[in-house]
Amino acid sequence: MAAAVVTAVATIVAALIPVVASSDAPSGSGPTDAAATAPSTTPVSAPATEPAESEPASAPASASEQAGTTGSGPGTPPAGSEHWRERLLIDSEPKDLDAEQPVAVGYADEGDIFTIGTDEIGGWNGTVISLWTGKTASLPGFEECSSTVGAAGTDTARLAGNAVLCVRTSDGNIARLKLTELEVVDRRAMFDAVIWAAG
Repeated sequence: MAAAVVTAVATIVAALIPVVASSDAPSGSGPTDAAATAPSTTPVSAPATEPAESEPASAPASASEQAGTTGSGPGTPPAGSEHWRERLLIDSEPKDLDAEQPVAVGYADEGDIFTIGTDEIGGWNGTVISLWTGKTASLPGFEECSSTVGAAGTDTARLAGNAVLCVRTSDGNIARLKLTELEVVDRRAMFDAVIWAAG
């Protein structure tokens, strides 16, 4: 019963507020004027444009936009930007070269490269490998590696001497692997590696 009384009182108060406000109107105001002034009695709220103002007018430029290049999607680094550089051990368990840092993933869908036998490296999950045969003494960069895997890439490559491999990963990133050690008995190969973003 108390709840019904409170509800009734609240209803009466809500009905009286516009009437009391209209009594403040200049004399000679009729019901039409009271209806016209009713919106002024509502609580002051933020302008209708406030939600739009709380969002930035335009998103800040990404690093690639500031550099004048764009990637294939938001947050995607531009093609050829260095993703990772360090020494990389490849053995018979496939490594994911597209991870933040290359990591062994077994024979999962993310695996990119692994050793085969004693002196060969294989691609997994669409990864393409090409032995660099450039005529210069310098190591290939992103563009050169990208071109060579596009033209002569296969799913395996032989390892010998100071071999330099170019790799296109399952996600399309480009890697350069310079052989520094080959452990035939353990079927492991150590590389100086650079991985570039595909963009």
